Amino acid sequence: MNDMKSYRTRAELKYEVKNLLRGNWKKAILLYLIPLITFILTTGYNNGNSRSTLKYTASSFDVWTFTKVLSSFGIVSFLLSLIFLLINLSANFRAFDWLDDPKLDFEPIKSNFTYFRSPDWWQLIFIYVIINIFTFLWTLLLVIPGIVKGIGYSQTYLVYKDLNDRGLTDGYSLTTYITKSQQLMMGNKWRYFVLQLSFLGWWILGFTTLGIGFIWIFPYYKLTMVNFYRDLVEKNSTYL
Repeated sequence: MNDMKSYRTRAELKYEVKNLLRGNWKKAILLYLIPLITFILTTGYNNGNSRSTLKYTASSFDVWTFTKVLSSFGIVSFLLSLIFLLINLSANFRAFDWLDDPKLDFEPIKSNFTYFRSPDWWQLIFIYVIINIFTFLWTLLLVIPGIVKGIGYSQTYLVYKDLNDRGLTDGYSLTTYITKSQQLMMGNKWRYFVLQLSFLGWWILGFTTLGIGFIWIFPYYKLTMVNFYRDLVEKNSTYL
């Protein structure tokens, strides 16, 4: 069972990321500079709309952003949200490689556009749509089940990246990655939720500095979330 496994503590996950960032802040900031801009743009939109709240996670945009984009701005904004999605996932996937190999040599800005050049970009788009549909349907029942399911789906994109890197995707449907994310998160949803909450003070600091603080906070946060996935897989390798 998951609760019997020796997972890294929040402090340990963050410490590993801090070690990676030491002497590499410029690379990390450049890697997440464009994703940060998309985050600020999305946050600005939500602040201008009193009926909604931004919920930005390791899996990029949530169901509320998805439905608002469709209803408020139409197809153009929906297409922009897909571009933002690919940018954010490209950065996260490079962060995954970087955590695996701290000496990895890569061009951080160009890494934001990796999946625009991939023939499989459409798979990430469809996974995004499927996740939001599933989360929306669960939310129709009650808000809490929708949130819980959303947390369960949170590792889907990294599962996709990991399995494709290992060449273990033969015969897999797109929903398989979602299922495996739920398996990994079984018994770990609370850990993930508390890890998110542990950044609350940093988020407040970022907003009080008019967004300037996010230049450093955002890479630290995103890399920590990727490190959380790596810890999950190390302790639950049979699920992959």
